[in-house]
Amino acid sequence: MHRFFYGNRILFLVTLLLVLPVFLTVYMMHIIKNSELSLLEHQKAKLNQAAYLLDQNLTVSLDDYLVNNGLEGKSRQEKIIALGNFVNEKINSVKREYPEVHIGLYYAPLHVFFDGTSRFDENFSLRRKKAFEDTMAHRKSMVQNLGPEEGGIIEIYRPFTRNGKVEGVIRSAEYLSEVGYYGKRRHIEMIAYSAIAVVVLTGFGGAIYIFRDLVMQVRFIRQGLKTLEEDLTKTMPEAHGELGEIVEGINGFARRIAELNLYTETMLAVIDEAIVVVNAGGKVVLANNLARELFALPEGIKGPMINELFPKNSPLIDYLQRTLKEEKAFRDLMLNWNNGQKNSRQLLLSILPLKTASGQLLGAVINCRDLTERMRLEEKVRRQERLAALGKLVTGVAHEIRNPLTSISCYIQHWLQNNQPNAQALATIQREIARLDYIVEQLLYFTKPAEARLVQRDLNVLIRELTEFFREMHHGKYNLLLDLSTDLPPVWMDAEQMERVVVNIIFNAIQAMPEGGTISITTAYLPDRHQVAMTIADTGCGIPKENLAHLFDPFYSTRPKGTGLGLAIAYEIVQAHGGQIEVESEVGKGTRFTVYLRA
Repeated sequence: MHRFFYGNRILFLVTLLLVLPVFLTVYMMHIIKNSELSLLEHQKAKLNQAAYLLDQNLTVSLDDYLVNNGLEGKSRQEKIIALGNFVNEKINSVKREYPEVHIGLYYAPLHVFFDGTSRFDENFSLRRKKAFEDTMAHRKSMVQNLGPEEGGIIEIYRPFTRNGKVEGVIRSAEYLSEVGYYGKRRHIEMIAYSAIAVVVLTGFGGAIYIFRDLVMQVRFIRQGLKTLEEDLTKTMPEAHGELGEIVEGINGFARRIAELNLYTETMLAVIDEAIVVVNAGGKVVLANNLARELFALPEGIKGPMINELFPKNSPLIDYLQRTLKEEKAFRDLMLNWNNGQKNSRQLLLSILPLKTASGQLLGAVINCRDLTERMRLEEKVRRQERLAALGKLVTGVAHEIRNPLTSISCYIQHWLQNNQPNAQALATIQREIARLDYIVEQLLYFTKPAEARLVQRDLNVLIRELTEFFREMHHGKYNLLLDLSTDLPPVWMDAEQMERVVVNIIFNAIQAMPEGGTISITTAYLPDRHQVAMTIADTGCGIPKENLAHLFDPFYSTRPKGTGLGLAIAYEIVQAHGGQIEVESEVGKGTRFTVYLRA
């Protein structure tokens, strides 16, 4: 019975309610029709027998009867009376044998109908007259069946033939209502309708039972779904039929969701990032252990609003509200977070909208990475690097200053011996002192660069001004080519410091081409990075790959007269601008510097 599904039950009821009543109706109508035909045939046979018996009782021709009884010259009325007495006697004898049959004889020459009574006037209707005439004309029997609206009569018209002449018509008839025909027919119809009613009522009763059972099963499933909403580890009890398959499918689906939730919770537990998921209304849906620990959230936080868990003035709440309202993503935001503990935490915050495949907003995902320890280690590394750079710096300064001091010392000793300085010695001393001043200036700028005052400026204008200056200084020796973008947006920069960057890179290119060459400067806007790129390329000797890693180190130089501070200063300035500087070089072909600045 458990495998007798609701679909089969409903199909059975549909068959019972629709097909079976139709079939029974057709079948009963067929039975009624056959019964009616059977009754009619029975009545016809009886009427034919009565007509035949009257025909046999009238052994003589009525025409001969009038002649033989000397009535030929009598009046019509006298003939009718005489024939009536003779014929009515025969008719009454037949009636005694067939009391339910109405029988009579129509005699055409006198146009009279004898029916066993004393009425000899015209006692028949036009319809019967027409039936008499048709029977005599066709010389064969005729049957007429009149419905209830005309009394329910069945009539047999039999030609009365004597000596080859049709003298009249024998009519035998029976009223069906008198013989109980319609009562029998109604009885059969009542049986048919009762059977149909029983089937229909049975079907409706079964339908009510099945639908009531179906409603109870649906309520049972609905209650089970509410239980699963609270705890996916529970299962719904088994049901039968299609609903049993639905319950089985729901239980399987719940098990798979529970497994996925377990996998998700396990993965979130081992991820070294704090993750909080909220729905479109700002209600917390999910938070991993690290988020609870980092934000000091209570256990079982699923359900409350996010603004109930964080301070109202927290920038995190502001970013989240903008994400939910504008569907805007925020990535890699530095956030100084203090959850009430003694030390604040440095967080890298990202808030992303959570959408369906069709683009409908479901909520947002808050992703936080604690960079406090990492930043502490990086600061420690930077301090060690600064100490190492300081040691290298001291060594470089000592080396750079020692050479001019040696020259000055030698000339002073020479003056002490000769008691007179010459002009060449004084010029050399002045040049070396200027060199010392330049080294000290570069060293001071490198160790303590001026604070960058960033304003939006046109980088192309700055490049054009500087290239005009270099063209005047090195007229004819170096070919300066400019390919500056016409749709370049303004750049956030300190013009004085950025001028130093461009000068240092061009000066480095000039040093790489002592015999002259080409310097190309191009600018372009990178919309995907929202940056402006400035490229300075030369056709000099190039830099070996092993030297590229040290190119921006202070006092690193491959040239005898180089201080090694120009590119180091350029690197520090670009970093202070929030940009990047990259270098590509190929020995014998040249070097290309690319500076990326924020637009």
